[in-house]
Amino acid sequence: MKPTLSILDPSPVFKGRSAADALNETRALAVAADGMNFRSYWVQEHHNASSFAGTTPEILMADLAARTSRIALGSGGIMLPNYSPLKVAEWGQTLSQLYPGRIEIGLGRATGADPRTSAALLGPGGQNFPTMLRMLMDWMLDASGEVRFPDDHRARGIAANPAGQRPDLWMLCSSPASAAFAGQMGVKLAFADFLNPGGAKDALSAYHDAFEPSPFCEKPYAGVGLVVVAAETQAEAERLSAPIKAWALGRATGKFTPYLESDAALDALERAPLEPPQRGIIGTGEGVAKRLLETAQETRASEFFLLSITDSIKTRINSYRLIEQAMSEITAASA
Repeated sequence: MKPTLSILDPSPVFKGRSAADALNETRALAVAADGMNFRSYWVQEHHNASSFAGTTPEILMADLAARTSRIALGSGGIMLPNYSPLKVAEWGQTLSQLYPGRIEIGLGRATGADPRTSAALLGPGGQNFPTMLRMLMDWMLDASGEVRFPDDHRARGIAANPAGQRPDLWMLCSSPASAAFAGQMGVKLAFADFLNPGGAKDALSAYHDAFEPSPFCEKPYAGVGLVVVAAETQAEAERLSAPIKAWALGRATGKFTPYLESDAALDALERAPLEPPQRGIIGTGEGVAKRLLETAQETRASEFFLLSITDSIKTRINSYRLIEQAMSEITAASA
């Protein structure tokens, strides 16, 4: 079965460029994706990180929804411990009324920040995530009219307005334990392969085993987020992937800096005393698409959230286009 393809975009910042440049590239990429066959476009939440411009997914989602006409817009994710569940429900409901059927909320149980920054965000912390998630789900179901608050519910009389169609709800995970929790809660799952490479099979298995149907998801549905870079040749794809590899190497040694352009990244990799961590799938469009199909079979993934970072918006768009076209051609030939 052909897996669904979506895009995950952290709005990467490159050395010598501004955060505004990164956000405008996110706009351009979302518009381009809207004209391709990608199902959804997810943006991320990072704090106090010079590598990324994405700090407020809800604002980016609204901006991108207004610039596109078809593609779903989502958060990959909203770090729920930073927020009031009622406030997340309210902005989710608002976007869902403005763009019906196109809004998705992917929730994370971390804060997306270092400890000091997490404290500055004034959230209650990840230890309260299960309770916060349950409250958010209850407010969304009440606002949509699917399941009204019972008389003894502690939020009875507090509405998550505007009422109406609710967003789709997902949970992010990077371990079998968090995947099993998502299954128990009956929500869709997005596994972060870029945080735990090779861990998708065990995590998705735990999710399927623990799954209990809910109004949010009747059957198990799991996606995998992973790094990909595609180009016309393997050699060019390897060159374009240098910024991701150099950034990953720096991150492994405690550095959270802007991305380097390809030539500078290649030079940094040559001088590095360590080998860069393995990062995703790199190759031609056909090569990447074939590996995605193999991964879908290995893990039971229904969807992939593809994270492609190169040093120009032109090559990023081309990377996604090559993968999407190759996937369509391969699956059409095997039909």
